[in-house]
Amino acid sequence: SSHFGSDCNIAGGIVDPPLIPRHPRLQVMAANTMRESVSRNNLVRAREAAKRFPELRALCGKFIANFEKRTDAPDPKFGYKKYKALLQRAANRELETIFVDLNDVEEFCKQEILEPDEAIADAKQIPRIQLQQSIEQWMSDIETNTARYVRYFYEACDAELPDREIGISNAGSAKDVIMKWRERMAAGQSTTGGADGAPAAGVPVRLKNDFDIRFLPRNSRKSMKLREITASSVGSLVQLDCMVVRTTAVKPKVEVVTYHCEVCDAEIFMSVESDRYTPMKECPSQRCKDNKQSGKLRQNNRTSKFGKYQEMKVQEMSEHVPVGGVPRSITVVMAGDLTRSVLPGDAITLTGIYAPSTMPWFQQARTSGTKQEMHVDAHSIRKHKSGYNEDAEDEHDLSRRVAEAMAQGNMYEQASRSIAPEIFGHADVKKALLLVLVGSFTKQMKDGMRIRGDIHTLFMGDPGVAKSQLMKQAVNIAPRSVYTTGKGSSGVGLTASVIRDNSTGEVTLEGGALVLADMGICCIDEFDKMEESDRTAIHEVMEQQTVSIAKSGITTTLNCRTTVLAAANPVFGRYNPYKSPVENIDLPPALLSRFDLLFLLLDTVDSEKDKNLALHVCKVHSNFQKSDNEKKGDGDDVPPSDGIYDFKAFDAAFMRNYIRKARTFEPLIDDELQRDIVDAYVAMRDEEKTGDRDSRKSYTTPRTLLAILRLSQAHARTRFSDRVERQDFDEAIRLMKASKESVELAAPAKKNANPLDLVYDIVADLSRRETDNDGWVDMAHVVSMAGHKALTKEMVIEAIENWESLSVLLRSEDKQTVRFLVPAA
Repeated sequence: SSHFGSDCNIAGGIVDPPLIPRHPRLQVMAANTMRESVSRNNLVRAREAAKRFPELRALCGKFIANFEKRTDAPDPKFGYKKYKALLQRAANRELETIFVDLNDVEEFCKQEILEPDEAIADAKQIPRIQLQQSIEQWMSDIETNTARYVRYFYEACDAELPDREIGISNAGSAKDVIMKWRERMAAGQSTTGGADGAPAAGVPVRLKNDFDIRFLPRNSRKSMKLREITASSVGSLVQLDCMVVRTTAVKPKVEVVTYHCEVCDAEIFMSVESDRYTPMKECPSQRCKDNKQSGKLRQNNRTSKFGKYQEMKVQEMSEHVPVGGVPRSITVVMAGDLTRSVLPGDAITLTGIYAPSTMPWFQQARTSGTKQEMHVDAHSIRKHKSGYNEDAEDEHDLSRRVAEAMAQGNMYEQASRSIAPEIFGHADVKKALLLVLVGSFTKQMKDGMRIRGDIHTLFMGDPGVAKSQLMKQAVNIAPRSVYTTGKGSSGVGLTASVIRDNSTGEVTLEGGALVLADMGICCIDEFDKMEESDRTAIHEVMEQQTVSIAKSGITTTLNCRTTVLAAANPVFGRYNPYKSPVENIDLPPALLSRFDLLFLLLDTVDSEKDKNLALHVCKVHSNFQKSDNEKKGDGDDVPPSDGIYDFKAFDAAFMRNYIRKARTFEPLIDDELQRDIVDAYVAMRDEEKTGDRDSRKSYTTPRTLLAILRLSQAHARTRFSDRVERQDFDEAIRLMKASKESVELAAPAKKNANPLDLVYDIVADLSRRETDNDGWVDMAHVVSMAGHKALTKEMVIEAIENWESLSVLLRSEDKQTVRFLVPAA
């Protein structure tokens, strides 16, 4: 043991022996020695940190009292003293939480290191160089021993707390009455206590004050992944990027319990620091002790202090999960004004203290055994995407940019082109996506009837027309959004499921994708792959905007004000022009009529369009690395300098701010437009009735009329207008017609085309290319090429058999190849 102890190199708590013994007993001895050395090193560090506590405690008081932050608008009473001004607001009960910004502490440390406070050094009887060394370690001490410094800063704030200003409203008059009563009781106890020789106990600071202390992380601090937290993070301030999965109800949690002794008439206080406490049985007052009585304590809830308490479960981001791994989760405890600040589905950056959870011994033995459950005590929560009803951090700058862009005009075109600028074409689809994000306003009638304002949209088209990519762009822009696929979603996964809480045994509801996307967008890809029983769960959501649950004794209705954006392939995989659009779509009319816009996106052959598309894709790929390296911090708003785009695209933050401002308008229909809207609706119904049944592309119902109104109002919102004008109505009608124009373009060419001629042309083209096989062409190649012309394998075989009967084509004996009997001209 002494041999290995002398040869080990201990540096920074890590022991690195130069030689690993091979004998098992020696290996155990070496491991024990290493473990003891690390423990001894950690103990030395803890003792050194404990020696710094007195002077750093005094520095906390000096920081609160004297720190100045230069701003444009100094406080009229305290000037640039930031935390004194915050304490005044807290004393006036205008502020619930005082956030201590660690950037300010770091700036204060740099000033104090240059000129240490001689008064603190003399009071603590330490040399100046030692005080400088303590200040250098202050930031690391706060971030590794956070709970202690929360208490130090709270004591400093209590000592510097000013009196309430005169003229402040008496919103907390009940608390003032109780405090005055306590002062009178304390004065009476002090006079009698002086006779008894024992002073009265003071009121706890948590009971006197109505504010909390929390830390804001430094800007230079990097966020960690949930699976990177180790034992060294216990008690430290951690910063995580995570996703909120579940939140509990907000409940009151006791912080200070007050008792009233009916024997000696004393008021007893007990501070509660942990999750559980043992009630007092005996009165600790001096009078009951002198009389040798246990007293009779009665808990008084009216004079106790309770705080808001909420738990949430967070899960690591999907991009942080390794291949084949399962997302990890952890419980987060929120208190005070942090409660109700997030909802399930929000992506957040969480800062808090990583701490062990305390449980009674019998519950610990039954549930966890020897394992320790951990949680995060939240200090700061920052959302990655601010909602339409919330203010972003750079709200003023974004609003100015939106106003400048609106002044230049043509905002509708610019904003729609900024959605997925890397995707070529699809101008009308992008405009429809912009109207989906803006939406119309929900109308609540006097009798309680609600008319939805969300614009549901379905993309139905061939593979490879960028349906999923366009939906992903909508997910990135919308503040609340959920992306799911049809095959990976069940009915309860979309609406709500009933689960049993393992800790309490209670039956609770957990919202699905549609509920999590409340007041946002739910994108469902591969909509045609869903089971019919699961697809019926969406019917109520799309029109009534609620989810009704009657399971396991729970009967309730959940709000689900969600915009549904779906993408699907036709029933044959590719769009078959020889079938009617209704046969290609193959969705129930009850579901199809709920979509306001139905885009049929066909991959038609157009030489000029195909050439421009190929050039655009090649340019994006050839310039991607260069633009990625040149991208700055806010580079989403800066287009690449090599000219992939011929315009300046707006970034996602700008688009969110523009959409949020547009959603504040509630445009109404002009009287002169009513007749035109009615005529357009009647004409659409007549056209469907008198037209060819095989050419019907959708079902025109009274919901179609509401869709026209919603699209017109959404377009008026994009112009920041309170009235729906003719241009809004014309754009709505144009979009509804443009959504089916790809079918119209493809129909004339293919309606008159004969499958026999198409197969003949394909075989002739392939035989000209195959010069080495004596004119023989592979049948699999022919079927693949015919698939691009919407011909099935059966149609190809039937056509070849017809040509074979006419002695034009010849198939091999195994039917795997085909050739011309006479070479084609």
